[in-house]
Amino acid sequence: MTLAMLLQRLPILPFGKHLSTFFAPIAAHVKTLRALLPAAAITTLPHALTGATTYVKAVDGNPATGTEGDAYTFRFYTLRYEAQSYLVSGLPNGLTFNSDKNSPTISGTLPSAGEYQIQITGYRWANRQGPSTSAYTLVLQIEEAKAASPWSDLTTNTFSAGFKSSQWFGDFYDNGDGWTYHLKHGWLFVSGTDESALWMWDGQLGWLYTGNSFYPFFYRHSTSEWLYYKERENARQFWNYEKGTWTTFEKN
Repeated sequence: MTLAMLLQRLPILPFGKHLSTFFAPIAAHVKTLRALLPAAAITTLPHALTGATTYVKAVDGNPATGTEGDAYTFRFYTLRYEAQSYLVSGLPNGLTFNSDKNSPTISGTLPSAGEYQIQITGYRWANRQGPSTSAYTLVLQIEEAKAASPWSDLTTNTFSAGFKSSQWFGDFYDNGDGWTYHLKHGWLFVSGTDESALWMWDGQLGWLYTGNSFYPFFYRHSTSEWLYYKERENARQFWNYEKGTWTTFEKN
């Protein structure tokens, strides 16, 4: 009882009362901050789904290289969340998108030579709705297809730098695009996929038809005549069966 009476006389209790009054606004402010924190967290949560941290990632290589006419497949997906739909733009002729959200794939046949850029965007919801990723760019670098070589490995030996030696046609350089430099005939453009039947453009004789079972005979398209080739003193001689004469031509 005596202690209680002393405490009432001392200034401790009033001072404590003043302290509680002083800290009351701070406590209320802290309470307000605690109430605001969940709201702030909810506000920032959708930002993580807007695509800022979500992006398209490739399964296959990018940039991609190939030759026109080749089969091609490009697979991709999204990180952080699985996109429910995609927008794919800039697809060249020959390539299509399967629109499959579970296994999105671009496939088909590579287009003509050149560089192509395909844009891919993932969407959070179906029908390209909701938050989206930033656009992903797939770069295709396509080379021109070279003509198929008609020269069979069974009758033709291939050496370095495109030089070949054929059992029936002789020695020549194959440029790989049809143009051929023959040691006896000079430059010829060879068209065909089988050495049994070849068309050759000769700068002096025009289109000639021959093959491994005809050579050194040629059928000349412009005059509808058969010619027989014979080398003579670094020049080319052709016997014309229709006219019964020899004609000499220089090497192309």
